[in-house]
Amino acid sequence: MRIAFIVVLSLSLVACSDNDQETLEVNLGYDYFPVEIGSFVEYRVDSIWHNQPEPNIDGIHDTLTYFLKEVVESEFLDAEEENSLRIERFKKSSKEEEWKLIDIWLAKRGRSSAEKVEENLRYIKLAFPLAITASWDLNALNAKETWQTRYDSLFLERTINDHLFERTITTVQRENKNLIDDELAYEVYAEDVGLIIRYERDLETQLNFDIEPVASNIRSGHEFYWEVIDYGVK
Repeated sequence: MRIAFIVVLSLSLVACSDNDQETLEVNLGYDYFPVEIGSFVEYRVDSIWHNQPEPNIDGIHDTLTYFLKEVVESEFLDAEEENSLRIERFKKSSKEEEWKLIDIWLAKRGRSSAEKVEENLRYIKLAFPLAITASWDLNALNAKETWQTRYDSLFLERTINDHLFERTITTVQRENKNLIDDELAYEVYAEDVGLIIRYERDLETQLNFDIEPVASNIRSGHEFYWEVIDYGVK
């Protein structure tokens, strides 16, 4: 009887161990940075550039809208003998135009982080496993100033342009607001899709910005917003 109990207990522990391992693997967060060849995401991009040196003189606040597509084209071994991805990037000015290849970015998903090379600068986009307490330097692998990044939310449902994403995560990369600066940068990733929202604001403002936050108080800087419009696998 005692032997039978020990066997049952041992099997239960093995089952629990297997289930725990499966849960751990599912929740690491790798699915938020897909590496499948042929996977793509299309975005609508709205950007605004500001130039208004004097508060009482009409400045320039140029708004531009265009479309981007990023495609995981192939996989290769990088200089560290690790699997990396070639990301082909396409652009067009309107939905009716044909896509035109504009540049190539690189990406890599490792055990503890996801990296992306944008305009020859490498960024740490995500940290694994996902945890609301996680914190890392977005620019740890380049020469830019430290941007301490964190998870702002995990596993939230979102609907964007009629696309339902059941589980999304948000990283906040930059938050800095004072009397003369207004900086904010964040990204949203969806499970099995990847990046679905990207926002960056870097503005120089006049002293009363907190009282009256309108365009007339902006001296210079830029804003841009990416929003997913389509995704899939080619």
